[in-house]
Amino acid sequence: MVVLDYDKALQNDENFQSMLASTVQYSGHLRNVIESGVYIAAESSIVLPTDEALLEKVQALAEHYKSPALRYHVVIGIGGSNLGTKAIYDALYGYADVLESARMPKILFAETTSPDWLQMFGRLAQTLESPEQIIVSVISKSGGTSETLANFEIIVQTLAAHFGETAAILPRVVAITDEDSALWEQAGALGLQRLPLQLPVGGRYSVLSAVGLFPLATIGCDIVALRRGAAEMRTLCVSDDTSENLAAQSATVLAHYHSKAAVINDNFFFNPQLESLGKWYRQLMGESVGKQDSLSGETVHAGITPTVSLGSTDLHSVGQLYLGGPKDKITTFVYTQKHGDVAVPAASDRVLPELVPIISGKKASDIMQAIFDGTRLAYANAALPSMTVMLDTIDEYNLGAYLQFKMNEMMYLGQLMNVNSFDQPNVELYKIETKRILTGTNS
Repeated sequence: MVVLDYDKALQNDENFQSMLASTVQYSGHLRNVIESGVYIAAESSIVLPTDEALLEKVQALAEHYKSPALRYHVVIGIGGSNLGTKAIYDALYGYADVLESARMPKILFAETTSPDWLQMFGRLAQTLESPEQIIVSVISKSGGTSETLANFEIIVQTLAAHFGETAAILPRVVAITDEDSALWEQAGALGLQRLPLQLPVGGRYSVLSAVGLFPLATIGCDIVALRRGAAEMRTLCVSDDTSENLAAQSATVLAHYHSKAAVINDNFFFNPQLESLGKWYRQLMGESVGKQDSLSGETVHAGITPTVSLGSTDLHSVGQLYLGGPKDKITTFVYTQKHGDVAVPAASDRVLPELVPIISGKKASDIMQAIFDGTRLAYANAALPSMTVMLDTIDEYNLGAYLQFKMNEMMYLGQLMNVNSFDQPNVELYKIETKRILTGTNS
Protein backbone atom coordinates (compact mmCIF):
# COMPACT_ATOMS: atom_id res chain seq x y z
CA MET A 1 0.00 0.00 0.00
CA VAL A 2 1.25 3.54 0.77
CA VAL A 3 3.24 4.65 3.82
CA LEU A 4 3.54 8.29 4.87
CA ASP A 5 6.40 9.60 7.00
CA TYR A 6 6.95 13.16 8.23
CA ASP A 7 8.62 15.03 11.08
CA LYS A 8 7.28 13.42 14.25
CA ALA A 9 8.13 16.59 16.15
CA LEU A 10 4.85 17.90 14.74
CA GLN A 11 3.06 15.57 17.15
CA ASN A 12 4.00 18.02 19.88
CA ASP A 13 3.11 21.12 17.88
CA GLU A 14 -0.19 22.47 19.19
CA ASN A 15 -1.01 24.43 16.04
CA PHE A 16 -0.38 21.39 13.84
CA GLN A 17 -2.46 19.09 16.04
CA SER A 18 -5.31 21.61 16.18
CA MET A 19 -5.27 21.88 12.40
CA LEU A 20 -5.24 18.09 12.01
CA ALA A 21 -8.12 17.68 14.44
CA SER A 22 -10.16 20.19 12.44
CA THR A 23 -10.30 17.76 9.50
CA VAL A 24 -12.48 15.26 11.37
CA GLN A 25 -15.77 16.99 10.59
CA TYR A 26 -14.97 16.99 6.88
CA SER A 27 -14.11 13.27 7.10
CA GLY A 28 -17.69 12.67 8.19
CA HIS A 29 -18.97 14.56 5.16
CA LEU A 30 -16.80 12.48 2.84
CA ARG A 31 -18.12 9.25 4.35
CA ASN A 32 -21.67 10.48 3.74
CA VAL A 33 -20.83 11.10 0.07
CA ILE A 34 -19.46 7.58 -0.27
CA GLU A 35 -22.43 6.01 1.49
CA SER A 36 -24.87 7.88 -0.75
CA GLY A 37 -23.37 6.23 -3.84
CA VAL A 38 -24.65 9.06 -6.03
CA TYR A 39 -22.97 11.84 -7.96
CA ILE A 40 -24.32 15.03 -6.42
CA ALA A 41 -21.68 16.52 -4.10
CA ALA A 42 -18.56 18.29 -5.31
CA GLU A 43 -16.57 15.43 -3.74
CA SER A 44 -18.41 12.78 -5.81
CA SER A 45 -15.19 11.48 -7.38
CA ILE A 46 -14.76 9.40 -4.22
CA VAL A 47 -17.74 7.30 -5.32
CA LEU A 48 -15.89 6.13 -8.47
CA PRO A 49 -13.74 3.30 -7.01
CA THR A 50 -16.82 1.26 -6.07
CA ASP A 51 -19.19 2.20 -8.90
CA GLU A 52 -19.90 -1.28 -10.30
CA ALA A 53 -22.18 -0.04 -13.10
CA LEU A 54 -19.32 2.11 -14.38
CA LEU A 55 -16.91 -0.83 -14.27
CA GLU A 56 -19.33 -3.05 -16.21
CA LYS A 57 -19.80 -0.43 -18.96
CA VAL A 58 -16.07 0.14 -19.31
CA GLN A 59 -15.18 -3.56 -19.33
CA ALA A 60 -17.87 -4.40 -21.89
CA LEU A 61 -16.72 -1.70 -24.30
CA ALA A 62 -13.05 -2.54 -23.78
CA GLU A 63 -13.74 -6.19 -24.60
CA HIS A 64 -15.53 -5.06 -27.76
CA TYR A 65 -12.33 -3.38 -28.98
CA LYS A 66 -9.59 -5.61 -27.59
CA SER A 67 -8.02 -7.99 -30.10
CA PRO A 68 -4.61 -9.39 -31.03
CA ALA A 69 -4.60 -6.93 -33.94
CA LEU A 70 -4.77 -3.82 -31.74
CA ARG A 71 -1.60 -1.75 -31.86
CA TYR A 72 -2.48 1.79 -30.79
CA HIS A 73 -5.08 3.53 -28.66
CA VAL A 74 -4.98 7.26 -29.38
CA VAL A 75 -6.22 9.28 -26.39
CA ILE A 76 -7.23 12.77 -27.48
CA GLY A 77 -7.62 14.98 -24.44
CA ILE A 78 -5.87 17.64 -22.43
CA GLY A 79 -5.37 18.27 -18.71
CA GLY A 80 -7.66 16.12 -16.59
CA SER A 81 -8.79 14.25 -19.68
CA ASN A 82 -5.42 12.58 -20.10
CA LEU A 83 -2.91 13.33 -17.30
CA GLY A 84 -4.14 10.62 -14.94
CA THR A 85 -4.28 8.00 -17.69
CA LYS A 86 -0.79 8.96 -18.81
CA ALA A 87 0.50 8.80 -15.24
CA ILE A 88 -0.63 5.19 -14.89
CA TYR A 89 0.40 4.19 -18.40
CA ASP A 90 3.88 5.67 -18.09
CA ALA A 91 4.41 4.11 -14.67
CA LEU A 92 3.53 0.64 -15.95
CA TYR A 93 4.42 0.71 -19.66
CA GLY A 94 5.18 4.05 -21.28
CA TYR A 95 8.51 4.68 -19.60
CA ALA A 96 9.83 1.61 -21.46
CA ASP A 97 8.05 2.17 -24.79
CA VAL A 98 11.28 2.98 -26.65
CA LEU A 99 13.12 0.02 -25.13
CA GLU A 100 10.18 -2.33 -25.69
CA SER A 101 9.18 -1.20 -29.16
CA ALA A 102 7.64 -4.59 -30.05
CA ARG A 103 5.25 -4.58 -27.09
CA MET A 104 1.73 -3.78 -28.21
CA PRO A 105 -0.76 -2.24 -27.81
CA LYS A 106 0.48 1.20 -26.84
CA ILE A 107 -1.34 4.38 -25.86
CA LEU A 108 -0.53 7.53 -27.82
CA PHE A 109 -1.51 10.82 -26.15
CA ALA A 110 -2.61 13.72 -28.35
CA GLU A 111 -2.30 16.23 -25.54
CA THR A 112 -2.09 19.57 -27.29
CA THR A 113 -2.37 20.82 -30.84
CA SER A 114 1.21 20.22 -31.95
CA PRO A 115 1.69 20.36 -35.75
CA ASP A 116 4.90 18.33 -35.47
CA TRP A 117 3.25 15.54 -33.43
CA LEU A 118 0.29 15.43 -35.81
CA GLN A 119 2.60 15.14 -38.82
CA MET A 120 4.46 12.28 -37.15
CA PHE A 121 1.14 10.60 -36.42
CA GLY A 122 0.31 10.91 -40.11
CA ARG A 123 3.44 8.95 -40.96
CA LEU A 124 2.59 6.33 -38.33
CA ALA A 125 -0.92 5.99 -39.77
CA GLN A 126 0.62 4.91 -43.07
CA THR A 127 1.94 1.77 -41.36
CA LEU A 128 -1.54 0.58 -40.31
CA GLU A 129 -3.01 -2.28 -42.28
CA SER A 130 -6.59 -2.18 -40.96
CA PRO A 131 -8.82 -0.04 -38.71
CA GLU A 132 -8.79 -2.88 -36.14
CA GLN A 133 -5.23 -1.86 -35.30
CA ILE A 134 -6.32 1.44 -33.75
CA ILE A 135 -8.81 2.98 -31.32
CA VAL A 136 -9.43 6.72 -31.04
CA SER A 137 -10.89 8.12 -27.81
CA VAL A 138 -11.94 11.76 -27.86
CA ILE A 139 -12.27 12.97 -24.27
CA SER A 140 -13.69 16.32 -23.23
CA LYS A 141 -15.88 16.85 -20.18
CA SER A 142 -17.49 19.96 -21.63
CA GLY A 143 -17.41 18.62 -25.16
CA GLY A 144 -16.08 21.94 -26.42
CA THR A 145 -12.33 21.95 -25.74
CA SER A 146 -10.67 23.63 -28.73
CA GLU A 147 -7.37 21.72 -28.63
CA THR A 148 -9.12 18.37 -28.26
CA LEU A 149 -11.59 18.87 -31.09
CA ALA A 150 -8.90 20.23 -33.43
CA ASN A 151 -6.75 17.15 -32.79
CA PHE A 152 -9.77 14.88 -33.23
CA GLU A 153 -10.70 16.29 -36.61
CA ILE A 154 -7.13 16.12 -37.90
CA ILE A 155 -6.51 12.59 -36.61
CA VAL A 156 -9.80 11.21 -37.97
CA GLN A 157 -9.19 12.88 -41.31
CA THR A 158 -5.69 11.41 -41.43
CA LEU A 159 -6.98 7.91 -40.72
CA ALA A 160 -9.92 8.29 -43.11
CA ALA A 161 -7.59 9.34 -45.90
CA HIS A 162 -5.38 6.31 -45.25
CA PHE A 163 -8.25 3.81 -45.13
CA GLY A 164 -10.17 5.40 -47.99
CA GLU A 165 -13.28 6.74 -46.23
CA THR A 166 -14.44 8.25 -42.95
CA ALA A 167 -16.94 5.43 -42.46
CA ALA A 168 -14.05 2.99 -42.07
CA ILE A 169 -12.66 4.72 -38.97
CA LEU A 170 -15.80 5.97 -37.16
CA PRO A 171 -16.58 2.52 -35.66
CA ARG A 172 -13.16 2.75 -33.99
CA VAL A 173 -13.99 6.08 -32.28
CA VAL A 174 -15.21 6.41 -28.68
CA ALA A 175 -16.47 9.69 -27.22
CA ILE A 176 -16.09 10.17 -23.46
CA THR A 177 -17.93 13.26 -22.26
CA ASP A 178 -20.79 14.61 -20.13
CA GLU A 179 -24.17 13.27 -21.20
CA ASP A 180 -25.55 16.76 -21.69
CA SER A 181 -22.68 18.01 -23.86
CA ALA A 182 -22.87 18.78 -27.58
CA LEU A 183 -20.16 16.18 -28.15
CA TRP A 184 -22.38 13.50 -26.57
CA GLU A 185 -25.30 14.46 -28.79
CA GLN A 186 -23.32 14.68 -32.02
CA ALA A 187 -21.42 11.47 -31.33
CA GLY A 188 -24.75 9.73 -30.77
CA ALA A 189 -26.12 11.10 -34.03
CA LEU A 190 -23.11 9.63 -35.85
CA GLY A 191 -23.56 6.28 -34.14
CA LEU A 192 -20.26 6.50 -32.28
CA GLN A 193 -19.60 4.52 -29.14
CA ARG A 194 -19.96 6.70 -26.04
CA LEU A 195 -19.10 6.54 -22.35
CA PRO A 196 -20.58 9.09 -19.95
CA LEU A 197 -18.78 11.18 -17.36
CA GLN A 198 -20.34 11.86 -13.99
CA LEU A 199 -21.43 15.50 -14.00
CA PRO A 200 -19.99 16.78 -10.67
CA VAL A 201 -16.61 15.04 -11.16
CA GLY A 202 -14.02 17.54 -12.37
CA GLY A 203 -11.35 16.55 -14.86
CA ARG A 204 -8.47 16.49 -12.38
CA TYR A 205 -10.45 14.07 -10.18
CA SER A 206 -11.62 11.87 -13.08
CA VAL A 207 -8.79 9.35 -13.50
CA LEU A 208 -10.90 6.54 -11.98
CA SER A 209 -13.84 7.32 -14.27
CA ALA A 210 -14.18 6.17 -17.89
CA VAL A 211 -11.54 8.80 -18.72
CA GLY A 212 -8.80 6.57 -17.35
CA LEU A 213 -10.41 3.16 -17.02
CA PHE A 214 -11.41 2.65 -20.66
CA PRO A 215 -8.09 3.39 -22.40
CA LEU A 216 -6.16 1.46 -19.75
CA ALA A 217 -8.48 -1.55 -19.97
CA THR A 218 -8.04 -1.81 -23.74
CA ILE A 219 -4.27 -2.23 -23.45
CA GLY A 220 -4.39 -4.85 -20.68
CA CYS A 221 -4.09 -2.79 -17.50
CA ASP A 222 -5.72 -4.44 -14.48
CA ILE A 223 -8.34 -1.79 -13.74
CA VAL A 224 -9.96 -4.01 -11.09
CA ALA A 225 -6.75 -3.91 -9.02
CA LEU A 226 -6.46 -0.17 -9.71
CA ARG A 227 -9.93 0.42 -8.27
CA ARG A 228 -9.34 -1.94 -5.35
CA GLY A 229 -6.24 -0.01 -4.30
CA ALA A 230 -8.20 3.24 -4.52
CA ALA A 231 -11.15 1.85 -2.56
CA GLU A 232 -8.98 0.51 0.27
CA MET A 233 -7.02 3.76 0.49
CA ARG A 234 -10.28 5.71 0.44
CA THR A 235 -11.40 3.92 3.60
CA LEU A 236 -8.28 5.11 5.41
CA CYS A 237 -8.60 8.62 4.03
CA VAL A 238 -12.08 9.29 5.37
CA SER A 239 -11.41 7.96 8.85
CA ASP A 240 -12.05 10.07 11.95
CA ASP A 241 -8.90 8.47 13.37
CA THR A 242 -6.35 11.00 12.19
CA SER A 243 -3.51 8.61 13.08
CA GLU A 244 -4.55 6.40 10.13
CA ASN A 245 -5.96 9.06 7.82
CA LEU A 246 -2.96 9.63 5.55
CA ALA A 247 -4.71 12.25 3.40
CA ALA A 248 -5.65 14.39 6.40
CA GLN A 249 -2.11 14.08 7.73
CA SER A 250 -0.36 15.05 4.49
CA ALA A 251 -2.79 17.91 3.83
CA THR A 252 -2.12 19.24 7.31
CA VAL A 253 1.65 19.01 6.80
CA LEU A 254 1.27 21.05 3.60
CA ALA A 255 -1.03 23.60 5.24
CA HIS A 256 1.19 23.86 8.32
CA TYR A 257 4.31 24.69 6.34
CA HIS A 258 2.37 26.91 3.95
CA SER A 259 1.45 29.00 7.00
CA LYS A 260 5.21 29.32 7.59
CA ALA A 261 5.86 30.65 4.05
CA ALA A 262 6.44 27.35 2.21
CA VAL A 263 4.73 28.42 -1.02
CA ILE A 264 6.21 25.63 -3.20
CA ASN A 265 5.56 21.91 -2.92
CA ASP A 266 8.31 20.02 -4.73
CA ASN A 267 7.35 16.42 -5.47
CA PHE A 268 10.65 14.55 -5.70
CA PHE A 269 10.24 11.15 -7.37
CA PHE A 270 13.07 8.65 -7.12
CA ASN A 271 11.59 6.22 -9.66
CA PRO A 272 11.74 7.94 -13.07
CA GLN A 273 8.72 6.09 -14.44
CA LEU A 274 6.63 8.12 -11.98
CA GLU A 275 7.41 11.49 -13.57
CA SER A 276 3.98 11.64 -15.25
CA LEU A 277 2.41 10.91 -11.87
CA GLY A 278 4.05 14.11 -10.71
CA LYS A 279 2.60 16.00 -13.66
CA TRP A 280 -0.87 14.67 -12.81
CA TYR A 281 -0.42 15.89 -9.23
CA ARG A 282 0.82 19.24 -10.50
CA GLN A 283 -2.58 19.88 -12.09
CA LEU A 284 -4.41 18.46 -9.08
CA MET A 285 -2.73 20.87 -6.67
CA GLY A 286 -2.43 23.83 -9.03
CA GLU A 287 -6.11 23.93 -9.96
CA SER A 288 -7.44 22.85 -6.58
CA VAL A 289 -5.84 25.35 -4.20
CA GLY A 290 -4.56 28.07 -6.52
CA LYS A 291 -7.50 30.44 -6.10
CA GLN A 292 -8.19 34.14 -6.33
CA ASP A 293 -11.05 34.01 -3.83
CA SER A 294 -11.63 32.19 -0.55
CA LEU A 295 -14.72 30.15 0.35
CA SER A 296 -16.01 33.23 2.15
CA GLY A 297 -15.64 35.40 -0.95
CA GLU A 298 -12.53 37.35 0.05
CA THR A 299 -9.81 38.04 -2.52
CA VAL A 300 -6.85 36.03 -1.22
CA HIS A 301 -4.77 34.89 -4.23
CA ALA A 302 -4.01 31.68 -2.36
CA GLY A 303 -1.98 28.75 -3.56
CA ILE A 304 0.95 26.41 -3.26
CA THR A 305 3.01 26.04 -6.44
CA PRO A 306 3.58 22.35 -7.28
CA THR A 307 6.82 21.31 -8.96
CA VAL A 308 8.18 17.94 -10.09
CA SER A 309 11.74 16.69 -9.61
CA LEU A 310 13.43 13.38 -10.42
CA GLY A 311 16.12 11.71 -8.36
CA SER A 312 18.87 11.55 -8.94
CA THR A 313 18.71 13.57 -12.18
CA ASP A 314 17.56 16.82 -10.60
CA LEU A 315 20.01 16.63 -7.73
CA HIS A 316 22.48 17.61 -10.45
CA SER A 317 20.28 20.35 -11.92
CA VAL A 318 18.38 22.10 -9.13
CA GLY A 319 19.75 20.39 -6.01
CA GLN A 320 21.97 23.40 -5.38
CA LEU A 321 18.92 25.68 -5.41
CA TYR A 322 16.89 23.37 -3.19
CA LEU A 323 19.60 22.90 -0.57
CA GLY A 324 21.21 26.33 -0.71
CA GLY A 325 18.47 28.64 -1.95
CA PRO A 326 15.42 30.20 -0.30
CA LYS A 327 13.58 28.09 2.27
CA ASP A 328 10.22 28.49 0.62
CA LYS A 329 9.51 24.82 -0.13
CA ILE A 330 7.96 21.74 1.41
CA THR A 331 9.30 18.64 -0.34
CA THR A 332 7.41 15.39 -0.80
CA PHE A 333 9.76 12.49 -1.54
CA VAL A 334 8.17 9.53 -3.37
CA TYR A 335 9.91 6.17 -3.79
CA THR A 336 9.44 2.43 -3.98
CA GLN A 337 12.13 -0.01 -2.95
CA LYS A 338 10.75 -3.02 -4.82
CA HIS A 339 11.88 -3.43 -8.41
CA GLY A 340 14.07 -5.52 -10.65
CA ASP A 341 17.81 -5.34 -10.12
CA VAL A 342 21.22 -5.46 -11.76
CA ALA A 343 24.69 -4.94 -10.29
CA VAL A 344 27.85 -3.07 -11.13
CA PRO A 345 30.55 -5.65 -12.03
CA ALA A 346 33.13 -6.57 -9.42
CA ALA A 347 36.32 -4.50 -9.50
CA SER A 348 38.16 -7.24 -11.40
CA ASP A 349 35.56 -7.10 -14.21
CA ARG A 350 35.11 -3.34 -14.47
CA VAL A 351 36.38 -1.29 -17.39
CA LEU A 352 37.29 1.64 -15.13
CA PRO A 353 37.84 0.01 -11.72
CA GLU A 354 39.84 2.89 -10.25
CA LEU A 355 37.01 5.38 -10.77
CA VAL A 356 34.56 5.51 -7.84
CA PRO A 357 35.70 2.15 -6.44
CA ILE A 358 32.91 2.13 -3.83
CA ILE A 359 30.35 1.14 -6.50
CA SER A 360 32.15 -2.10 -7.44
CA GLY A 361 29.84 -5.07 -6.96
CA LYS A 362 27.01 -2.87 -5.68
CA LYS A 363 23.45 -3.44 -6.86
CA ALA A 364 21.84 -0.56 -8.75
CA SER A 365 19.07 -0.61 -6.13
CA ASP A 366 21.62 -0.24 -3.31
CA ILE A 367 23.15 2.79 -5.03
CA MET A 368 19.73 4.37 -5.57
CA GLN A 369 18.73 3.67 -1.97
CA ALA A 370 21.90 5.35 -0.74
CA ILE A 371 21.15 8.39 -2.91
CA PHE A 372 17.56 8.52 -1.64
CA ASP A 373 18.58 8.20 2.02
CA GLY A 374 21.46 10.62 1.56
CA THR A 375 19.17 13.21 0.01
CA ARG A 376 16.67 13.01 2.85
CA LEU A 377 19.49 13.36 5.39
CA ALA A 378 20.87 16.37 3.55
CA TYR A 379 17.45 18.02 3.65
CA ALA A 380 17.08 17.25 7.36
CA ASN A 381 20.55 18.63 8.10
CA ALA A 382 19.63 21.81 6.23
CA ALA A 383 16.39 22.09 8.25
CA LEU A 384 14.28 21.83 5.09
CA PRO A 385 10.76 20.50 5.73
CA SER A 386 9.79 17.31 3.94
CA MET A 387 7.60 14.24 4.07
CA THR A 388 8.07 10.87 2.41
CA VAL A 389 5.57 8.68 0.59
CA MET A 390 6.66 5.06 0.10
CA LEU A 391 4.86 2.82 -2.39
CA ASP A 392 5.03 -0.90 -1.75
CA THR A 393 5.71 -1.45 -5.45
CA ILE A 394 4.71 0.08 -8.78
CA ASP A 395 1.62 -1.80 -9.91
CA GLU A 396 -2.05 -1.09 -10.53
CA TYR A 397 -3.10 -1.63 -6.92
CA ASN A 398 -0.50 0.73 -5.45
CA LEU A 399 -1.01 3.35 -8.15
CA GLY A 400 -4.74 3.34 -7.45
CA ALA A 401 -4.02 3.78 -3.74
CA TYR A 402 -1.64 6.68 -4.41
CA LEU A 403 -4.06 8.46 -6.75
CA GLN A 404 -6.92 8.22 -4.26
CA PHE A 405 -4.66 9.29 -1.39
CA LYS A 406 -3.65 12.43 -3.25
CA MET A 407 -7.19 13.30 -4.41
CA ASN A 408 -8.43 13.04 -0.83
CA GLU A 409 -5.43 15.04 0.35
CA MET A 410 -6.44 17.88 -1.96
CA MET A 411 -10.00 17.88 -0.65
CA TYR A 412 -8.72 18.29 2.92
CA LEU A 413 -6.15 20.88 1.86
CA GLY A 414 -8.84 23.05 0.27
CA GLN A 415 -10.75 23.01 3.54
CA LEU A 416 -7.64 23.89 5.54
CA MET A 417 -6.77 26.74 3.16
CA ASN A 418 -10.41 27.91 2.97
CA VAL A 419 -10.66 27.62 -0.83
CA ASN A 420 -12.85 25.63 -3.21
CA SER A 421 -10.91 22.52 -4.27
CA PHE A 422 -13.29 21.74 -7.13
CA ASP A 423 -13.68 24.79 -9.35
CA GLN A 424 -11.22 26.47 -11.73
CA PRO A 425 -12.79 29.76 -12.87
CA ASN A 426 -9.56 31.37 -13.99
CA VAL A 427 -8.77 28.57 -16.46
CA GLU A 428 -11.55 29.93 -18.64
CA LEU A 429 -9.68 33.21 -19.14
CA TYR A 430 -7.21 31.80 -21.69
CA LYS A 431 -10.01 29.92 -23.46
CA ILE A 432 -12.01 33.12 -23.91
CA GLU A 433 -9.03 34.97 -25.40
CA THR A 434 -8.10 32.03 -27.65
CA LYS A 435 -11.61 31.88 -29.12
CA ARG A 436 -11.59 35.62 -29.69
CA ILE A 437 -8.35 35.33 -31.66
CA LEU A 438 -9.57 32.37 -33.72
CA THR A 439 -12.82 34.13 -34.58
CA GLY A 440 -11.04 37.38 -35.42
CA THR A 441 -12.79 39.34 -32.69
CA ASN A 442 -9.74 39.98 -30.52
CA SER A 443 -9.36 43.68 -29.76
